[in-house]
Amino acid sequence: VVKVPTAPTGTVFNGTAGSRSFPVSADGSYTYTLPSGTSAMFTTQKLAGFPAPVFGSLKPKQGIPRAKFTISGSHFGDAQGLGTVRFGKLFAEIDSWSDTSISAYVPSGLAVGTYKVAVNGAGGADAGSASFDVIDLGPALSRTGWTATTSDTSPYNDGPANMLDGDPGTRYSSGRGQYDGLWIQVDMGQTQTFGKILLDSGSNIGDYARSADVYVSSNGTDWTKVSSMADGQRVELFSFPTQTARYIKVVNTGDVASNWWSIAELTVYS
Repeated sequence: VVKVPTAPTGTVFNGTAGSRSFPVSADGSYTYTLPSGTSAMFTTQKLAGFPAPVFGSLKPKQGIPRAKFTISGSHFGDAQGLGTVRFGKLFAEIDSWSDTSISAYVPSGLAVGTYKVAVNGAGGADAGSASFDVIDLGPALSRTGWTATTSDTSPYNDGPANMLDGDPGTRYSSGRGQYDGLWIQVDMGQTQTFGKILLDSGSNIGDYARSADVYVSSNGTDWTKVSSMADGQRVELFSFPTQTARYIKVVNTGDVASNWWSIAELTVYS
């Protein structure tokens, strides 16, 4: 980040308290060489021109890695600029940025625990922070012997078994745009007791269900709706009162013709 100089030197900030100075030519031009493997964003706006940013609230205050969260406040800046969101020393991926709201994703790989979520506004100034709890989902049920069926399947080896294979590099895909009524169904082979279902779109970050309903059944014929969501994301966690059932059905209730429905992994937690 380049601070506009008032003397024949400039200063580079790297999102932390550290900085590095470099010479500015008499004609106002400058050259700065980045260290190997790094990248930077530059601005020519004077840092003093940015109003002081204020961290207001964080929602939700707990979740899992790669889940989306939103920070509300004021004077973050109309565009991200030099702005950052950090979990401790790890930077969060930004989804959207405005003067009063920031949406971002919990960094992947975070261990269970409490983290300080800190924001720097578009001018690089500290906006404040709040605590976020990365939660433990508990033990996952073994998927040995499970089978999956779907209403629609891609012809490109993206069959429903892929969402039960333990490999996040494979996926189930619908092979067509999402529509209200598109569904996936899992037969767990025997009655199980559970209270959470996680749908992970993997690397197919735009192919998640925007809205969906979850049903369970003991016989595959009579279904009970146990959960709904209307604001889907890349990793979607459905939590509901503990159920005892053999079958799970997730019905997509959105209409997103531009995106297939892709699920890299479907995991059920007791």
